[in-house]
Amino acid sequence: MVSEEIKEKALVLAGAILESEEYREFLETENELKQDKEAQELLAIFQEKQREFMAMQLSGEMNEELVNELSEIQKKLNSMESVIKFIESYQKFVNLLGEIGEIISQEIQFDFGEAYR
Repeated sequence: MVSEEIKEKALVLAGAILESEEYREFLETENELKQDKEAQELLAIFQEKQREFMAMQLSGEMNEELVNELSEIQKKLNSMESVIKFIESYQKFVNLLGEIGEIISQEIQFDFGEAYR
């Protein structure tokens, strides 16, 4: 069980993360992506095609046409501004969390992230 002191400090850290530019930008770009109807439609199609592809892989089948479709949809998604902004903000936010984890690991001389990899 976590002591009250550690819990309070963890909540202060979480609050600081919530106030960070990286987190605010992540939320903003996530919302923009959710509002982009074209991107949402393409994402839904992409996810369905991915499920088809995975099912085929599990059964040992290979469908070149499906692979090409996935590739084309991926190219379209990767060229959409809302998707590009979201991916960039997501990566910045994940990097922030990674840096925080590294700082804590260095300070306590234990790589706690390794336990989750």
